[in-house]
Amino acid sequence: MVTAQFLVFIVAIFIGIIAAMVGIGGGALMVPVMILLLGVEPHQAVGTSLHVIILTATSSTIAYYIQRRIDFKVGVLMPLVTIPGSVLGAYTTKFISPKGIVGVFGAFLILIALKMLTSRERRKSENEEGSALSEDLNKGGESTRTLIDRDGKVFTYRPKLKVGLLLGFSAGFASGFLGIGGGALMVPILNLVVGLPIHLAVATSMFIMVFSASFGATTHFLMGNLVPEYVVLLGAGVILGAQIGARTAKRLKASKLRKAFAVVLIFTGLRMLLKALG
Repeated sequence: MVTAQFLVFIVAIFIGIIAAMVGIGGGALMVPVMILLLGVEPHQAVGTSLHVIILTATSSTIAYYIQRRIDFKVGVLMPLVTIPGSVLGAYTTKFISPKGIVGVFGAFLILIALKMLTSRERRKSENEEGSALSEDLNKGGESTRTLIDRDGKVFTYRPKLKVGLLLGFSAGFASGFLGIGGGALMVPILNLVVGLPIHLAVATSMFIMVFSASFGATTHFLMGNLVPEYVVLLGAGVILGAQIGARTAKRLKASKLRKAFAVVLIFTGLRMLLKALG
């Protein structure tokens, strides 16, 4: 048993590294670890995962705050839609079989990943990266914003929040319903729709996740979907891993970070499709 717990702790470190690097909570990896390695009942695995994600997101947010890569204006507005989505998603698990929704969601993640892998930047500078999708979906964004991180790197962009806020509800719902942080949807929304550079999208996603995961986790707690000992075990690992991941992401080029995130999306999407097929 001690050996199994140590293995889970090591796995949790790697989950934290990956989660912080690409701006997700790590639930897509934690839920199968709990079900397959620890034998946790699926509903409890989902609820426990969200509690751990609060720790992952908080740890990553602290690291990204020090790096000055969080757009707090976007980060404060998004929870207005992700929080109700997260609560509704968590409550819905009580009544609806997740197989159909999981299958559709898995396919959607794969499509998003393919979009991120094949899209080309319109601007030459990584600091001004934005997508054609954000310009087509949401004309007339806010005035140009400039953010300078701790290392003096300048990010210039024009955030477009209208459609981003509409889509943010789906990220919150996915968080509560599937036990994931919602970053698998939030990062593409922030990058492709709102227009944040990928480094800022990853950092801001983790900040938003603190709020959505907290409310989703509370709903699951009230329904009894929680295994406290695994929150401690997994939480310790992901907190350590998140600090390493945030520092690693800082050194990656935007194109490489985008590809890394797309790979995680494909993995997550395939896992969900397999789960939906039983």
